[in-house]
Amino acid sequence: MAGYSGTPLVKKLGFKEGQVAILLQEPKEFRGLLEDLPENIIFKKKLSGDFDYIHYFCKAKLELADSFPKFPDHLADKGMVWISWPKMSSGVKTDLKEDMVREIGLKTGLVDVKVCAIDETWSGLLFRRRVK
Repeated sequence: MAGYSGTPLVKKLGFKEGQVAILLQEPKEFRGLLEDLPENIIFKKKLSGDFDYIHYFCKAKLELADSFPKFPDHLADKGMVWISWPKMSSGVKTDLKEDMVREIGLKTGLVDVKVCAIDETWSGLLFRRRVK
């Protein structure tokens, strides 16, 4: 399904063939949005080992502050971490906003590089390792 920009969500989120990925606390409708996934993506269920793609859905600041520091330890060198939170207009109860997500993420040593509208409910912020 194409997002607001007309670009397919799979492309906006950076899915690539052969990635090792994990979706954490994903809303039930999320996988249905991922049309035309590249081949051979390995979706794991446990945060163990290295990942090319980590996507964490979160509604609470304290929960994000507790969970985010674990992600860099499981991130492949060129991997990415997406953090998604409910938009204020979604009607979903949350105490997260983009600036809070960014602040928590930057404390882990990762840098934010892209923001994305996932759907009508969720926004996402992409983090990567700093280029040296």
